[in-house]
Amino acid sequence: MKKLVIALMLTVVGGNAVFAQTNFYTNVTNLWYQGYKTNVLEIAEQRLNVNSNDIAGLILKAEYHFAFLEMSAISNAYLRVIQIGDTITTTNFVKRYQGISRESIIGILDDFAENPMTDQEIQAEKPKALIKYKNMTHGRLIEALQKDGYFD
Repeated sequence: MKKLVIALMLTVVGGNAVFAQTNFYTNVTNLWYQGYKTNVLEIAEQRLNVNSNDIAGLILKAEYHFAFLEMSAISNAYLRVIQIGDTITTTNFVKRYQGISRESIIGILDDFAENPMTDQEIQAEKPKALIKYKNMTHGRLIEALQKDGYFD
């Protein structure tokens, strides 16, 4: 199944990975919703291997770290989203990012800084990441990017 999912998301041309751009938002959010979160992380990492400032890859990677409470990676991942997100000027992304998502990300970072989770709390909460049929916290940013033609 894993190979099929990756094959659907990528087309290899002359040894270079070219990302399937049609319905990127639908594809990654469906993978996430159906519980294939590791596949979403792989897509993020592949995008970031091509461009370390790829906002879609950064958002997806941060989403994964947050879902699995990978505490050592959450802050850096979300800080990169803010750093690069602040430079994006496309209409739909700016509306979604400045309107809701940026504040939400800062709230998450502030909450973890002010109320750090214990190892026991993390271990108790981590299995929730494996629950299927949960939406991504910041998936609408990916949708906004698609509306702006980012994946064209």
